[in-house]
Amino acid sequence: MIGFIEGTIEYIGDKQAIISAGGIGYTITLAPKILTSLSKNQGPVKVFVYSKLNMREGTFDLYGFTKTEDLELFKILTSVSGLGPKTAMQVLSTVEPRHLKEAVANEDPQALRTISGLGMKTAQRLVVELQGKLDYIDMTGSDLGALDMEAQAQEALVSLGYSQTQAKEALKQVKGAADLSDRVRKALQLLAKK
Repeated sequence: MIGFIEGTIEYIGDKQAIISAGGIGYTITLAPKILTSLSKNQGPVKVFVYSKLNMREGTFDLYGFTKTEDLELFKILTSVSGLGPKTAMQVLSTVEPRHLKEAVANEDPQALRTISGLGMKTAQRLVVELQGKLDYIDMTGSDLGALDMEAQAQEALVSLGYSQTQAKEALKQVKGAADLSDRVRKALQLLAKK
């Protein structure tokens, strides 16, 4: 089992990065927000990535995180029956941990339906199986309504042809917008400049 990798980023793709450490290039699946922050740096960057080694169908996959809290949440998510590592990464990429905890505490699977590729049955299973397992997550500043508005704004941008990553990054930059249409309009203005 590999606990962490510290090395130089050699390549950044849509979902993965190659990190060179000790003369070996490790392909690691990372959340879009991590990939975006890494891609803004010029030249090779030293990173410290926690990882989870996953063996399925005779392959080894590494899933990287920059915080141990995200690694722990990933382990908890993959312990849910029927929820694989790719879906767990999608959950971590779409929903803030405190929003996930709030949806579970409120027994509200509908709040999790905004996660791409997550059906109602899986959302219901998440709510049931995560009961009592997310107590360590800080709920400060949690607002499930903000999650719904964020998801709707992101969905609107994706439907206009932008990637999930582009939509999320643009929406992060227009957090002060008054309502949903205002956020989408300002995000579109930002995306048009790029």
